[in-house]
Amino acid sequence: MISHDTIPAEPPVDLVHHPRWQEEDLGLPLPDSPHAVSVAMPLWEHVVAYEENDPGVTSRFQSGYPRFFLQPVVRRLFSDAALRSARDGEQAVVFPSGEAAARCSVYVERKCRTRPRLVPFGWGDLTSLLVPTAGGAFDAAMKYWRYCGEIVSSRVAEQALLGAAPDPAIRQAGERARREIRQHLADYAGQTAAEVFLYPSGMAAIAVLHRALVRLNPGLPTAQVEFPYVDLLKVQEEFGSGVHPFLLAPGGGPPEIAPLLYQGGLAGVYTEAPSNPLMRTADLPGLASMLAPRGIPLVVDDTVASSVNVDVLRYADVAVSSLTKWFSGQGDVLAGAVILRSNSPLASDLRRALRAEGGEDLSDWDAIALEKTSRNYESRVLQVNRTAAALHDLLSGHPGVERIWHPLTETPHHFEAVWRGRPAGHGGLLSLLLKDSDRTSPAFYRHLRLCKGPSFGTAFSMACPFTLLAHYQELEAVARSGVPANLIRVSVGLEEEEDLLQRFQRALEVR
Repeated sequence: MISHDTIPAEPPVDLVHHPRWQEEDLGLPLPDSPHAVSVAMPLWEHVVAYEENDPGVTSRFQSGYPRFFLQPVVRRLFSDAALRSARDGEQAVVFPSGEAAARCSVYVERKCRTRPRLVPFGWGDLTSLLVPTAGGAFDAAMKYWRYCGEIVSSRVAEQALLGAAPDPAIRQAGERARREIRQHLADYAGQTAAEVFLYPSGMAAIAVLHRALVRLNPGLPTAQVEFPYVDLLKVQEEFGSGVHPFLLAPGGGPPEIAPLLYQGGLAGVYTEAPSNPLMRTADLPGLASMLAPRGIPLVVDDTVASSVNVDVLRYADVAVSSLTKWFSGQGDVLAGAVILRSNSPLASDLRRALRAEGGEDLSDWDAIALEKTSRNYESRVLQVNRTAAALHDLLSGHPGVERIWHPLTETPHHFEAVWRGRPAGHGGLLSLLLKDSDRTSPAFYRHLRLCKGPSFGTAFSMACPFTLLAHYQELEAVARSGVPANLIRVSVGLEEEEDLLQRFQRALEVR
């Protein structure tokens, strides 16, 4: 007889060639990994049902984006923490450190007027936050988990549940991986590795930076230029002294924020280059020339296009990036980075403030995984650039397509200010709207032979009804900011160009 221990595990499904796009794939992880950060939602109706919390859909989810969906192993960790420490009427949320748990406790107390208990989990620095089951405290804690991204990853949860003893070899490998990642990012940014700070998610990077800006500039609001990813705005709304949102900035930012400079100033100005999902880039040279003399930090998120294609530190004081996306390329690890421009007059104060805030909790296991998958970062992005440009050309000339959003056509003059030039491109993300979209979008989506779910930047192409997923409760409001309800976002992967174009052609033929 063959021992079960000797039976090799089945190789993961190759989603480049065998995407999870059909109705029966609902709830399967994307990629095919226990650490996947996305989930298959193959039908338009699945997305709507998910937003309506329909258990017929959500009960089938084996994975999801970890800030929004507790992966099974993380759920077990929360349950274990409750068994260890919870009193009657309490639930547990586990954080990577006592400091992170304490920050969440402050947020919960502010929102619910109840003070959670903090208890060491009993493994590493993990800390359990015990909140009352009644009164909305658990929901408030999970909002903090989502907005601030200070999560416990599935890899860390696995080790904690095993009670794994500290392994010096893993610790050394993790330190080595973090050094390699910092150097890799620093090389693209033209900075030293000392200017690179690593966090357990892209939103954790933004949240730590935001706390630093608020601490350096108490009482001052921030400004948001152009329509951003939803939680970048949420962090500014929920923490600090408020935000002035310029979600449509026809002037590129300078004329929009100019009046604020004479009303007491700003703690910082945030923007994305380009933005998600409208692919617009602000006037970064104009913003920099306006903000620098006043000592106001300009923060630019380069996640959508990637640092292979854009150099935002030409003008920004700080770059932020979700390493989960193009840098990883696998969709099975969360991580984020803050990178300072060393010759910014603000760099010294920002560096000290970031170090004081802490939160650099990217685990050994996640760092090791991220370093490995990021080794072909540049070659992946360059290939994706070419295929995405070809897809843009196909879609922009198709009679069934109402509108395309892509850096080639959205504020191209502003994008070129940070574009690295050839061989760099314009990135692998684009958005589209079909003609007669209420009728045509569900059929197109159903027949599109791609993985369909949240997130982007994976080796396999992905699509999702972005507005429905990110803004379901505010569709009319975001439509006024130029984001249609039926907008579909596409993340281009490593499929053969002709194969990918044919998949779109076939889906567009459906009526």
